Amino acid sequence: MALSQSLKFAPYMVELEVTTGAASGTIVGPSVGAGTLVLSAGVELVGAVGTATTHTITIGDGTTNFLASTDINSAAAGTFKVGNVVGVVAAADTIDMVQTVAGTATAATARIWAIVCDVNEGTKAAAEVDRDTLA
Repeated sequence: MALSQSLKFAPYMVELEVTTGAASGTIVGPSVGAGTLVLSAGVELVGAVGTATTHTITIGDGTTNFLASTDINSAAAGTFKVGNVVGVVAAADTIDMVQTVAGTATAATARIWAIVCDVNEGTKAAAEVDRDTLA
């Protein structure tokens, strides 16, 4: 297999900086294409999160929660929350953060990220096959 072909399947990171809200809801995260394997996903709290009665987040694509419901109440800037659920995003989608807030929360900057890999069929064009056969 040619080196350039094998690199197509190398893991890479997608990310999007967002602002957490003061109320429950969905915050749209980074986009991924169809046939994307999510190896890990999470959030980095760039800014400190204020104190609320409850402030939890879930990271997922609407089908799979890559990071299960996790408490971020009063979390310090620089805190990472990492999920360990692996799954494939079947159709092009976004990896979003769903937050549940009870009480008064303050907005904070966060970075939603995911380590992903394209697992679509790795076919080669005729010219690539001929070139690799001759090499």
